[in-house]
Formats: sequence, structure tokens, C-alpha cells
Amino acid sequence: MSQPILYWFLLIFVAALVGGLTVWARRRSRSFNTQPMARNSIMNNMDGLVIVLDMRKCIVDFNLAAQRTLGLSPATIGTASDSLSSPWNDLFERHAETMECMEEIALEINDSLRNYELKISPVLDKRDRILGRLFLLYNITERKRAEYALQKSREQYRQLIDLLPDGVLTYQGGSIRFVNPAAVKILGASSPAELIDRKIMDMVHPDSIELVKQRIQKSMIEREMLPFIEEKIIRLDGQTATVEVASQPIETDGTALTLVVFRDITERKQVEDKLLQLSRAVEQSPASIMITNTDGIIEYVNPRFTQVTGYPAEEVIGKNPRFLSTDQTKAGSHQQLWSSITVGREWQGEFVNRKKNGELYYESAIISPIIDAHGVITHYLAVKEDITERKRAQDEIQQANQKLQSQLEAIQLLQIELREQAIRDPLTGLYNRRYLDETLDRELARAERENYPVSFLIFDIDHFKKINDSYGHYAGDMVLKNMAAQLTSHARVGDIVCRYGGEEFLVVMPDVSADIALQIAERCRKAFEESRTIIEEKDIQATLSCGIAAFPQNGTKGVDLIAAADRAMYLAKAAGRNQVVISYGQG
Repeated sequence: MSQPILYWFLLIFVAALVGGLTVWARRRSRSFNTQPMARNSIMNNMDGLVIVLDMRKCIVDFNLAAQRTLGLSPATIGTASDSLSSPWNDLFERHAETMECMEEIALEINDSLRNYELKISPVLDKRDRILGRLFLLYNITERKRAEYALQKSREQYRQLIDLLPDGVLTYQGGSIRFVNPAAVKILGASSPAELIDRKIMDMVHPDSIELVKQRIQKSMIEREMLPFIEEKIIRLDGQTATVEVASQPIETDGTALTLVVFRDITERKQVEDKLLQLSRAVEQSPASIMITNTDGIIEYVNPRFTQVTGYPAEEVIGKNPRFLSTDQTKAGSHQQLWSSITVGREWQGEFVNRKKNGELYYESAIISPIIDAHGVITHYLAVKEDITERKRAQDEIQQANQKLQSQLEAIQLLQIELREQAIRDPLTGLYNRRYLDETLDRELARAERENYPVSFLIFDIDHFKKINDSYGHYAGDMVLKNMAAQLTSHARVGDIVCRYGGEEFLVVMPDVSADIALQIAERCRKAFEESRTIIEEKDIQATLSCGIAAFPQNGTKGVDLIAAADRAMYLAKAAGRNQVVISYGQG
């Protein structure tokens, strides 16, 4: 290449390079004139993210932490903030007009949620003109996790305290600072607010004040846990309660407190007092009383026991009470007894035992464990009553009740029988007109309500008077029974088969049309015609005529429908008998 050409080539390259740098410098200078501040070493060594935007929302500077976290490069300078990837573009867009703020935000970065403390402040020139905004973000993710863990731990601890059956409270300087729900209940309050800031000594019973003062002083000196002891307190409702109390000096959030745990033992003390009273009164008790050790060996019986059983004390002490028992005691009673009292529960039941003279007697027993101050079962106390006479009276009453029950059942059966006799024809066993009158309106009302037909079939034995005259009334009765049997065999369960009068029979068939009723009536007619009634070796044959009427075609009232069926039956007889005729037209 010739010298002039090379010279011009180098000259053009240098000029282009200088021009590009000039444009870049001017662009940066125009974008933001804050490079001295943005580039100082303090900013680059900060843990927080620093991003500077000009008033056109373009990035003009950032520190190393922001460069690493946002993936920035020198080429980012001068680009718009909305060109960044999510969530950063969303953050700058959300604060597009914000000049100053301080808040905590959560951003999802690489599928991980991070917490930041965001501070936005304006950047001013020497004349206090706003050149842009500085975004400062401190990563507080670990701090937030620690705060959440601490909060969750405190919530779990608080829930545990709230669920405890024992009362828990803390006090400082003699004033209550915290109570759990059990403490509120034990102290007779309706809410914690009634107890907070109340002086703890105000709730101590006068009988326990000196003891409590000594324990408080000891706790302040030794700074150790004081074990459970019994104290008396005065509840807010004025009642006195006995509690077991333990306390422990503690420190929370730099504050010295005293933690108190207590439980209400008022009922237990009352039981103990009652047992003590019983132990003093057993010698004069009208009940039979026995005390055994935990193995069931008798250690004491009172005089009443001797009166009931005939055994003096010296003959039973050292023995197990089972020597009194018989096989007539309810099975499983002794097992249930021991299952209850060995775990501290009272047992009640009955025994059938044997006296010294061999006589059986019934006794009702209440057996309770005797518990010492440490909660240990030391003995069992049995309080028993001879209920032999009461059981005898109960047996007599039971026998009387059984007899009365039998009489009531007999009366009920008699009532049923009388009811059947009242609604049944005594000869054929079919329903009579009384039953028909009771049920017919109800059947028609149901049919009208549910919109289904009801067929009425009236049957009359042809020449029945001739049968009576020729063969006698007994033969006539047998023919009537045969007729009833034929009708019953062709009827359904829900049909009403009734002896309407003399040799007339009525069958009411719900949900059966006249055409179907005609088929049923024809089967009945043929079956009756083919049947024979044999009386004294005489073969009696008879036929029947039938008339049919249907609801609602022939009427809506029972009397009208029966009249229509009756007319149809007489038409059958007029037409030569031994046939079935359906009624047409209103009754």
C-alpha cells in the first residue's frame, strides 16, 4: 500500500474513534452529570443495590452490587429502565413518578422470592434542581426470614401457653403483665384485661400472705425456680380457692419478670376433707364401711359391717373381701370395680354376697380410692348399704308390672279382635258395610288427588233364593263362602272386598280402569261358575251377575258409583244373568 493511502486510512480511523468516544462522553454527560458521586468507592462497596435514573427514566449509573444482581453492563448506561427484565422493569414502572419513598417490597427473582428495603430519593444539582432519582435497595430476605421464624416461634409458644390447663402469669414489680386463658378462669375473671396491671398480692388470701412474701423474697435472692406448694387465693368474684403454685424468675427482651404456674386444687381438697370427715364418722355410720389396702386386703370394718354380715372385725381383717362373694353377682362387676379404682376413679354398683350364716343379701356399694397429698393411692374405701328388702320389693313390683303388661297385651288383642269383628262379616270374613263407609271416602279422595281411576264391581249370586229353598240355608251359606273365596283369590292386597248385603258383594279396586275390571270380573265369573259346593253329596252349582262402574267416569261420590254399578248388575241379570256389564254415563 502506498504511503499517502496508508496515511489517509489511519487518519479516518482515528477520526472515527475520537468521534465515537466524544458522542459517548457527551451522551453520558447529557444523561446525568453525577459520575463523581456514582463512581466513588463507598458506593461500589455498598451491599445495597444503587441505580440512578435521569428524568427521562433512563439508567445513568449503578454500583457493582446492582450490576451483578440485575445483570447490567456499561452498555446499559443510557437505556430506558423499562428495557430491563422482570421484575426490575415492573418496579421502575410502578415508581415512575415517585420522587421519595421508603418501603419494603418483595420481588420474585429466578423463581425465588426476595425481600428488599427500597428507598427512593431525588438527586439535585447545586441549585436544588432535580436531575433524577436514586434507587437504593437493601436485601433484607434473611432478616425477614428470621423475623418470620421468630414470629412463628412466638405464636406457637403463645398457643401452647393458651392451651395449657394450668394457669400461667407473669408479673413485674408486683403487677401482673400477662395471663393465659386458664389463669383468667382460675382467678375468676372474664377477660385478661381485668387482671393486667393488678397487684398480685391483692389476690393472695390472708392465710397465705406471709408464705407468699417469703417465697417472693427467696426467689429474688436465689433466682431459682420455687417448687409447687399449696396457697389460698381470693378470686375476683370473692370466692376462696386453693391452688398449687410454682414460680421461676425469667428474663424476656431484656426485662426481668417472674413466671408463675398454678393449678386449682379446690375440688381435690374438698374431696380430701370429705374423706377425712368420713374417717372420723365411720364408727357411727349407718352404712357398712370397709377399708382395704391397694392389694384389696381388709384393714378395717365398722360395726355396721358386723351387724349386716355377722362377721366380727377380727375374723375379716387380713382377708380379701371375695370370701363374701357369690356367683349371683353380675358378671364383670369385680373387673369393672378394679379397673376404676386402680386409676383413681370412684365405682358404684351392686353385689349379691353371703352372710356368715349362709343367707344371701344384696348390697349397694360405692368404692373410692384414698389419695394422699402426693397423689398416690394408699387405700380403698367401700361404703355399702344392705338393699335386700328393697330388691325384694323391686322384684314384687317387677312381677306385678309383668302381670299388668300381660293383661294390657290381652286387652289390646281383644280390642283388635273386637275391631275385626266390627268391620268383618261373620260368615265370610270379608269386610262389611261399616268398614266400607269408613274407608270409601278416603280412597276416593286419594284417587282424585293422585289422578287415578277406581273401579266398583257389584256381584250378585243368580237365583240364590232358589238355592236356599232347594238345599237349605246351610247350603246357601256355603255358596256364599265359596263366592267370598273366589273374589278374595282374584283381588289384590289393596282392594276392598266387601259383603254388601245378602248375596251381594262389592269389590273396590283402586288404580284399575273399567276395562281391566271387566277382565278381572270375567275371570271371577268363570271361576265361580266352574266351582262346586258339595253338601251331603249334593253338587251345587251357581252363577253370578256383575255390574261395573268407574270413578270418575260414572261419578265422584261413593253412593253414586255403587248405584251405577248396581244398575249395571241388574242389566246383566235382565240380559240373561251369568254375565258382566259395564255402566256408561254419570250415576
